This record gives sequence, C-alpha cells and structure tokens, in this order.
Amino acid sequence: MFPFCINAKTISDAWFQIIYNIFENSYTQKIQKGSFEKEQYRLQYPGLAIFIEHPSEDMIPVMPPGSNLPAPTTMEYIEDYFVNYLMNPELSENETYKYASRIHYPMPKGGTQLERVIETLKETPLTNQAIVEIGSPEDHDLCIGNDGKLDPPCLRLLDFKVVPVNDENILTVSCYFRSWDLWAGLPTNLGGIELLKRYVAEETDLKSGPMYAYSSGAHIYGYQEDIARLRTLKTKKS
Repeated sequence: MFPFCINAKTISDAWFQIIYNIFENSYTQKIQKGSFEKEQYRLQYPGLAIFIEHPSEDMIPVMPPGSNLPAPTTMEYIEDYFVNYLMNPELSENETYKYASRIHYPMPKGGTQLERVIETLKETPLTNQAIVEIGSPEDHDLCIGNDGKLDPPCLRLLDFKVVPVNDENILTVSCYFRSWDLWAGLPTNLGGIELLKRYVAEETDLKSGPMYAYSSGAHIYGYQEDIARLRTLKTKKS
C-alpha cells in the first residue's frame, strides 16, 4: 500500500522507470466503472509520486532499435495536444468538457482561470494560490463521454509554484490525476503540461523548472501488459 516514488531526469526516463517497475509494485484491479469496464483489468500502483528534473528535454519514450515497438507518442502529437486540448477551450458538438475548457474557464470578475493565475504569479510569485482547477463537484453528474457513460476528468488540478533558488525564481508545476493511463497517456499528458508550464513561465518572466506528478489511480490496462513486458524484457511468472 506504500506509494511508489520516481526520481527522473526527463519524461522519457520517468515513463520507463514507471513501466519497468509496475509489475512488482502494482495490484490487479477488475474494472467495474470507467474505460473498458467489465472488459479489461488494470495493473495499478496504489499510489505514484514523480519528480522530473528536466521535463523539457527528451519527452518521447525510446523504443529499442529493431524492436518494431511503436513509441506511445510523438512530439507532433504532444504539440497538438497542447494547442487543441490544453489551450483551445472550444468544445466540439459531443464534448461536455475538455481540459482547456476548465483551464480557460471564464472568471466572475473577468478573464480566465489561467489568466488569473498568470496575474497572481506576476504580482506575487511566492504564492500558494496559483492553482488551476480542472475538476468540479458537478462532474459526478454532468461529465458524460461520447459513449454515454460518466467520464469525469482524469486530470484534476495544476498547481504552479515558484521556488527561489540562488536568487532566481524557478517555476514548477504539480499535477494530480485521479486515473492515469501510464503507457499511452503519461508521455503526452506530461509533455503537454510541460509546454503549458513553459508558456506560463514566458508570460510571467520566470525560469521554467522541474515538474511533479501524483496519482492514486496510475495504471496500465490488461491489453497493454504484453507490449509493456516486451519493452522492459520482463516475462510473466508461470
């Protein structure tokens, strides 16, 4: 029941460490609700905490040469995710939300949630209030996916924090996922969030720094287990 902690240099490094260690540090969860309910199982960490020192470098997980294993993301996909899913709040016809519609949520006193965070960091960089809420209590009733089932946001919050280091203000970001697909989702999610942090850093004249990520529902799905074992050269116990 102890959380698994990762200390990584890059997003690619974090991804590999997490996949490599999941088989010995996870439990099997039958999916009763959510994606692939009653169809798949998850290998899930009871808790996961990640520190990434240089998230702007080496975002794409490396596949062994000649293995023919596809990388779970590309830089083009990460950039598209940032532009269309984190920065463009417009919803398509069947969408009830996307992360951008929460990140750029219009505030009662004008501006958007992200603009308010940027203003706060400009005026008082050493604050604990520069937080972007993705989750909402209404999600329990209103967030219906395209399949007609309840699908509340997996990403729940983004917490921007400035840490003074050697007379320089370093911008960090912490994110929390209620549920997290580690094989396919993590590299794109963290890559996009890193691009968002760099955007906030540029807007606030701060230096972009490390990243922290947390989840109590971090997992790979059963259909991903074989390819994850191929990537890590770990075989199933008989």
